[in-house]
Amino acid sequence: MAVWEFNRGEWTEAYVFLRLLGVGRIYGASAELVKDETSYIDIVNVIRDEPDKFLIFERFVKDKISYVQLFKDNESLKIATAPEFNEKADHLYRQLKLLGTGNRKVDIPEIQEYLESFLIDTPKANLSKEAKKRFGSKTDIIITSEDSLDHVKTTGGFSIKSHIGSSPTLFNSSQTSGFIYKVVGCNEEGMHSLNARDSFLDIISGIRKNYSLEYIGCRNEIFEQNIKMVDSRMDEILQYAMLLFVGYVPNSSSNTLPSICDVLASNNPLGIRNPQTFYKTKLKSFLFASFAGMTASKEWNGRKMLTGGYIDVDKEGEMLYYRAISDDVFENYLYQHTYLDRPDRGELKDLAIAEAQCFINENRNLTEGEKTNLLNDCHGKKGDFGYVFQDGNDFYIVINFQIRFR
Repeated sequence: MAVWEFNRGEWTEAYVFLRLLGVGRIYGASAELVKDETSYIDIVNVIRDEPDKFLIFERFVKDKISYVQLFKDNESLKIATAPEFNEKADHLYRQLKLLGTGNRKVDIPEIQEYLESFLIDTPKANLSKEAKKRFGSKTDIIITSEDSLDHVKTTGGFSIKSHIGSSPTLFNSSQTSGFIYKVVGCNEEGMHSLNARDSFLDIISGIRKNYSLEYIGCRNEIFEQNIKMVDSRMDEILQYAMLLFVGYVPNSSSNTLPSICDVLASNNPLGIRNPQTFYKTKLKSFLFASFAGMTASKEWNGRKMLTGGYIDVDKEGEMLYYRAISDDVFENYLYQHTYLDRPDRGELKDLAIAEAQCFINENRNLTEGEKTNLLNDCHGKKGDFGYVFQDGNDFYIVINFQIRFR
């Protein structure tokens, strides 16, 4: 038997699977992430639609006891009590809390054995092509539920975000995301002087004092095309938001969307007639698109790639849900409960630092052999932004970002 080794986020999907079938109900949330006691869905079943099998875990009640019954190809294979599922969820939660910080992979034998007894071979659902097409590529769990308001039964795909460990991401950075700026007035000596500074924000401070930034464009054509599907001027909005985020615009450094939006509206870089409404609306649309399927690296057709909703797991293991519709409640939640974050700058910035130190301390450039040795030490770490580089006679810097849930 192969030992399962997965990170906290992947194990959390198993936690949600067990808890939903264990308790049989999940409550809705307000824009402030407060439980709405009047709005909930009752779990009818959970579906594992995978390339090699189709499993249905159906809840039913007999003699006032709730059970979970496994069906494969319409054949009943196993029955267990719902409280048993809940007990396993409790155990898994305790194990997840013990992991501490970081994103290391661990095995949890008791949970593996229990899930395998139900023909599950991974805590993270492996959706079939048909399931991805029907329910959306961002689906983590497929649920058939009955709504408390109209008692209609529906089947939909839900995305899961967990706060048990580090804050989950809404928009992931990559080597295709981010924006390119020209460092106006810079030369080779200035480039090395900037790159030798202690931090990325220190570099931005040096640029603000000695040079200026001129927006050139998105780092990647797919990224540009995708965000322009949201709005034709979205790249202009986001690139200015980046300048506020990193503190290039004086007295503007902030990572919360509402505070950045306030400065956007005040400075009104696009010259819009209704800036107080415009920038907030566009940022909300970007957040919702990111939640619903848009990424920086894969061409997006504008389809909202989720049919059911979003399940939020807090630090205590409590779950609430939002429906996957672009309405004010959910968009306001995203707007109020996410923030901009700087991802790791990657290892190529180490090469830029080494070149700067060689130029400043030894008055020479690195040899090709020295560069090759430094590059050989790189291990593919994500990033590659946040340092000044030369292209022809001009000098540039890339500013990248990711968006996390608070």
